[in-house]
Amino acid sequence: MKTIDNLKEKYLSGLIGLLVFVLAICLEPSPLLKMDIFVEKAIDISSISFGFLLAVLALLMQSETTGIKRIKEAGRFSELIAYNKKSVMASAVLAVMCLIYVSLDIPESYKQHLLFGSTTIGLIWDSIVFGFFAFQIMSVYLFLDLFYFIVKQ
Repeated sequence: MKTIDNLKEKYLSGLIGLLVFVLAICLEPSPLLKMDIFVEKAIDISSISFGFLLAVLALLMQSETTGIKRIKEAGRFSELIAYNKKSVMASAVLAVMCLIYVSLDIPESYKQHLLFGSTTIGLIWDSIVFGFFAFQIMSVYLFLDLFYFIVKQ
C-alpha cells in the first residue's frame, strides 16, 4: 500500500498532465473554448495557488504540532517539503507560461501552420497549456491531500 501511495504522489500529476495533453491534441478542444479567457483564469488560479502554498510552507517550517513532529521523527519532513516545492514550482511555471501566452501577439495564420498531419502550432501550444494546467492542479491537490492528512492526525 505504501508503494502505491508513493507512486501516486510522485507520478500521478505528471501522468494526468500528459493524458490531458494527448487528449487535447486528439480532441482539439481549442475551437470550443475561448483560450484567452481560459489562460487568464489559469493565471489567477496559479498565482493564488503560488501564494497559498508559500504560506503553507511557512506554517510547516514553524509548526511544532504532533503530526509535524512525527513526520520529522520519521525522517519524512523533507518529502513533505519536496511535494510543496513541486506544487509551488508548477504554479509559478504555469503563471509564467500563461503570461507569455496572453502577451504574445502571434498571427492567426502562423497558429494554423501545420506541423504534421492536421496538427497545428496553435493546437500544440494550447495542448501544452491544458496539460500543464492539469499537472499544476493535480500537484496542488496531492500536496493538500497529504497536508490535510497530516494536520488531521
